[in-house]
Amino acid sequence: MHDWAGIFSTYLNTGVYLAAPDAHAAIRQAARSRDLEYAEVDLKRVKDKRGFLKKTTDALSFPAHFGMNWDAFNDCLTDMSWKPAAGYVVLFKNYQSFAIKDALDAHMAERIFDSSAQYWKQKKTPFYVILHE
Repeated sequence: MHDWAGIFSTYLNTGVYLAAPDAHAAIRQAARSRDLEYAEVDLKRVKDKRGFLKKTTDALSFPAHFGMNWDAFNDCLTDMSWKPAAGYVVLFKNYQSFAIKDALDAHMAERIFDSSAQYWKQKKTPFYVILHE
């Protein structure tokens, strides 16, 4: 079990984390206690890239010009100017279910999560992607 408040206490911990199924309430509470923008993306019925991008677009309120492709996804995750905040926590609920259905696109998403986290870390801005079982 993670100490989410401790993890979210510094941008130095920026990154991608795995979370147990019962952790989402603690994650949400810890994010809010640190004044971080919090969003949940529920992938319960998602089985492909299009569904993944649509759910993420809706949860994070991506700009209308979002191109529904991996390059645009990366661009939006590294430019959150439409959603200014001290930092960000994005929880992907039921991520493992999606990863089983579409392993190739899940791997691509994970690469983008990692590179986005590194981008924000260089900017000294907290950015956490939580992959929830």
